[in-house]
Amino acid sequence: MLPAQKINDLGDDGEFFGPRERTHTPNEYEKTTYYLGIAGGSHHPDLLYRSNFLTHRFPAPVGRFGQIPTKSLRGVFNTSLNRVWDTVGPKIRDILKTHNITWASIDPARFFTHPLSGDNGKGSLGPPIIWIAVKPGSTTSDTAHRVSQEILALLLKDGVSDVVVEWREAVLRRLTGPPLLQHVDNGDVTHHLRR
Repeated sequence: MLPAQKINDLGDDGEFFGPRERTHTPNEYEKTTYYLGIAGGSHHPDLLYRSNFLTHRFPAPVGRFGQIPTKSLRGVFNTSLNRVWDTVGPKIRDILKTHNITWASIDPARFFTHPLSGDNGKGSLGPPIIWIAVKPGSTTSDTAHRVSQEILALLLKDGVSDVVVEWREAVLRRLTGPPLLQHVDNGDVTHHLRR
């Protein structure tokens, strides 16, 4: 097998997308900006892989004042995925276990892409997504591709053909902390911390 070669990736409209490995790995720009907007500040996850990688290009900013699209998370209500999620969700988990993938979450989701400032558009709601979170560096995009093909085949058996599988690298955070501090009287110097 030949080693991965860098190519300059041009979209159908001739737009430059930057160097891309001849694997299923998104380029650095797409990896770090694809989920822009879904979390506060710069805390959005990095894209590892998406199954519509070859058919739906992620646009690069154009011009001197190019803008990066932002997204927000939506539910999968009234979609083909919602109809079968209770049965396919556990099967997807089993597929990941079979491949020894340490996953953090498996979620049904949709993303709304907001219009760029200056556009008169209303934005767009994307297809239903099976959104898989893994620890950074624990899974390769090629592994994600192979496993995603199994997941898509499973969905096809249930009559679902409009779903995209996306993998993200996410850092888990514990949402519990130390016990609350004891209440103290107003005269205590730490009163302002313990209200």
